[in-house]
Amino acid sequence: MEDSAFSSPAAHVGGGRADRFVRKLFRLLRSRTQRHNQHLWPFVRIWRDRSGAICGFRAFGRSLPITPLQEGYDPADEEVHLILSGPSVAQIPYDRLDIRAAMGVNGAIALARKFDLPFKYYCIIDQNFVRDRIDQVREIVSRDLTLYVLPEVLRYIMQGIPQELIRCRICIIELISERAYQRSAAPAVLKRMAAATPDVKLLDAKQGLGYSFDVALGVFDADTVAYAALQVLVSGGARHVYVHGLDLTLQNGLRFYDEGPTPQASRLVRNFSQLIEPSFRFAAAQWRTRGVSVFNLSPISALPADIIERLDWQALLKE
Repeated sequence: MEDSAFSSPAAHVGGGRADRFVRKLFRLLRSRTQRHNQHLWPFVRIWRDRSGAICGFRAFGRSLPITPLQEGYDPADEEVHLILSGPSVAQIPYDRLDIRAAMGVNGAIALARKFDLPFKYYCIIDQNFVRDRIDQVREIVSRDLTLYVLPEVLRYIMQGIPQELIRCRICIIELISERAYQRSAAPAVLKRMAAATPDVKLLDAKQGLGYSFDVALGVFDADTVAYAALQVLVSGGARHVYVHGLDLTLQNGLRFYDEGPTPQASRLVRNFSQLIEPSFRFAAAQWRTRGVSVFNLSPISALPADIIERLDWQALLKE
């Protein structure tokens, strides 16, 4: 039924009249500083622990177990591969690479249909990906892995997928400037956070740009899931990260997999020079101070090598 808060598997999740109505009502009743909460109210309730991290989550009258952030990442995984969905990953023969632990994002799961990839972790921060690609998300949550999601992403997962099919562990992360059911953080608040802890590095308080070494405090957004995923990995204990598919260019399309007749939109062109490139340049300097090595395996990446060191994926082939 179109008005139902629950969507059929074939439907655009959260696209019914009731969903659209409550989002519109929320925007009318709340200020712009609350706008990021429109995908939560009134369906989601959360509980926080003493540190402020979300420890309980209930949506549509159903609770889902939440894995504490400190238990989500295996500290033994000092070397990890971050696999994005840029077209360049289509050139890599993953059955010839020695990968022991990997984090996927968004549609990277499509590679698992061809290769036996050890996706131990996954990260999704775009609620539109869940709403548009629920079949791919269903494949992700059915696996034995740890999934890092924003609260609004988890809301749509629970709306679009029966709970008995969600078999992965769930860790909730939040954008540091847009925490659930709170007002968006003003520049002065971000400055106070950065002054209070060395784990929060601020690039531009007005734009809300920076880098977090502690995901329990939140992650900074740079309009690409790769940036949030790197904060999760390094915060968890990763010391050597190989990034696949960090193309950030429209040269060969946006994604390696076939998106069918309705490809997801991208703000890449508009935001690369304004948000993405400055954020990665800033983050790279922070990694170096902490002895973290990040390698960019994309030969067509828009990020220059002076930001993230380039490495030919062929150097990682099994001997």
